[in-house]
Amino acid sequence: MKNKIALVLGGSGGIGFSAVERLLTDGFKVCATYLKNKDELEKIFDRFNPNLIEIFQCDLSHEKNINSLIKEISLLNGKIDVVVFTATSKLTNHRILDLEWDEYTNHFDIQVKPLFFVVRYLRAQLKAKYKTKFIILLTEYCIGVPPKGLSHYVTSKYAAMGMAKTMAIELSQYNSTVNMISPGMVETPLLDDLPAKLIELTAYQNPLSRNAQPDDVSSVISFLASDQSNYLNGVNIVINGGGIMQ
Repeated sequence: MKNKIALVLGGSGGIGFSAVERLLTDGFKVCATYLKNKDELEKIFDRFNPNLIEIFQCDLSHEKNINSLIKEISLLNGKIDVVVFTATSKLTNHRILDLEWDEYTNHFDIQVKPLFFVVRYLRAQLKAKYKTKFIILLTEYCIGVPPKGLSHYVTSKYAAMGMAKTMAIELSQYNSTVNMISPGMVETPLLDDLPAKLIELTAYQNPLSRNAQPDDVSSVISFLASDQSNYLNGVNIVINGGGIMQ
């Protein structure tokens, strides 16, 4: 993967940070975004060649920020080979009767809106048929019965899945692929506002008796970013220890 560029959107999150580490290990040059946790992301400079990582503050809910991000990365590096979308909003556990519509749109602004604008501002390289791989993080809640209290989160992930599938169909003519990953509950700071009993119960009920760790997900990101996955397109890989089977 030497000389290839990977863009990790949401690189300071638990899964995003693990993905940055793994892609650097694989030989990518990595461009990673953060919103607030710059210090957390900068820890990676201690273990990898700082010339192989660039970090950018970017509020992905605003089109102009995404436009500026893509322009800057393109000017610095030329083309982007892999886009990994791991950004997500903080989870809150509220039943649908207690939710406001703004709580839905907040998730849409992070899960769906940025996908559209990233594709828009990569149009030139896509239409030039420069092979670009998109890897989009969903959730196992898009399969089977969703949990109570996460309607706003689950709805936005279903919308992201719809976007990803249509991208897979439409971008294939430009030599690009789009694949999805649907992890089960992953133990990251994203879970901090969820009830501890829910987290413990999920681990207890899993066939492997544990929740996922970020490395369980980033290892699959590594595979999808590699040339070994070149014939995969529109695939949704479930990483949940067998908790839900397709």
